[in-house]
Amino acid sequence: MLFHLVRKELLDQLLSLRFAIACVLCLVALMLSAVVQARDYREAVSTFNMNTVVHRDAVLQKDDIAELQRGIEIDRPPNAMNMLVRGLAPQLTESVEVRGGGQLKFVRAYERNPVIPLFPSVDFVFIVGVIMSLLALAFSYDAVSGEQESGVLKLLMSYALPRDTVILGKWIGGYVALVTPFLLAFVAALTIGAFFPEVEYGLNEMLAILGLLALALLYLAAIYSLGLLVSTLTQLASTSIAVLLLLWVALILAVPNMVIYATGQVVRVPSRESVDREGGQLREEGRLKAEAIQKAEGASWDNEEWSEELRAEIAALNREVEVAVRKREESYLAQVRNQSSWSGIAARLSPLTSFNMAAYDIAADGMEQERRFVAALQGYSQVWGAYVEGRETAWRDLVEHRRDQGEQDGRFQRALKYGDYPRFKFEYMSFADRLELIWLDVLLLLMWAALFFMASYISFLRYNIH
Repeated sequence: MLFHLVRKELLDQLLSLRFAIACVLCLVALMLSAVVQARDYREAVSTFNMNTVVHRDAVLQKDDIAELQRGIEIDRPPNAMNMLVRGLAPQLTESVEVRGGGQLKFVRAYERNPVIPLFPSVDFVFIVGVIMSLLALAFSYDAVSGEQESGVLKLLMSYALPRDTVILGKWIGGYVALVTPFLLAFVAALTIGAFFPEVEYGLNEMLAILGLLALALLYLAAIYSLGLLVSTLTQLASTSIAVLLLLWVALILAVPNMVIYATGQVVRVPSRESVDREGGQLREEGRLKAEAIQKAEGASWDNEEWSEELRAEIAALNREVEVAVRKREESYLAQVRNQSSWSGIAARLSPLTSFNMAAYDIAADGMEQERRFVAALQGYSQVWGAYVEGRETAWRDLVEHRRDQGEQDGRFQRALKYGDYPRFKFEYMSFADRLELIWLDVLLLLMWAALFFMASYISFLRYNIH
């Protein structure tokens, strides 16, 4: 009996106009998104390869030891999952200026279309979270109330069918009809990557794609169950769709944005500009102290005959300043993480938040991945700082050696080579690490789906059929 009910519901959906619209909409949205994202990823790979060579040559061609202290530019490796998910990073690849002592400077590109930030990226997460959620409501709003209004439900129940079997058959048939065009469009979008040789999927990426698909199906199950619930609570399809649209606006649009804003007002974080300003003040105070020490010793900045004591005192002062700046930066980042944590907890009142955060994490393009990238840059800055100190020591030894041999020129930097400078290596999280990040959101999506379905099941058992 369940099979016949599923077949009946599925045929009703497949022969409807909304199914044809869903097929066209899914294909157009996912395939266009895949083309745009693949093109952007190809450009990001090309930019990354070119910048890597340029920044490497810039280090190798330095002829002044002081230029090493100005840092090195490191490039963010492109993520193959950006073919589907745009992620939280401002750009698919970017250059970061790294100096010793944990100093990072992200070079943002401001020469871009100012209209782009006004609209979100139409990627897999947006299509599923917004477009497919609306389609889920369109497929479920009249599952019960529509048949009640037309009299089909009264005729169906005249066969003395168990109500639990009827509601289960409606859920299965409608949900299968909903996800069929989505799955076909998803496969078509993935095949587009085959036309872009730059898009290469490893094992982690293949597993992440399956994980994204599973998350999308779970999220759609929750939204479809919500539509079915409202349909069992109303007698008219028009009332059902009006209520669902209000709920959609509240859960998908209002709650995530308003809760995050409210949390930001409660858990306050200083602005980035104020933190940078404090760091600049600390460095300026350190510079003034260094000048006072230098004047007290009667030495000039261009004097290479500084005593070892003076060099050590100035170096200790610089380290003290950088430690203070780094502590202020770490305090700021801790406050940001605390605010983000509370915002994420509050925003999970919406199923969309759980889906978005889990999708970004499974694609290795969420907040945790960004934190790991910054941590890797800070670790590399320490390595780079140690390398620069070693080169400076080698330069001073070289200067003293050549002066002992009677040479008069004090600039011997060209004799030093920098081909052995440490390279930055970074890998995106493994699939196992990504799974550890999303288990809470997966449980929440399961909870929403189960809660909405059980509520619709109980409501249908008490539904007044006339």
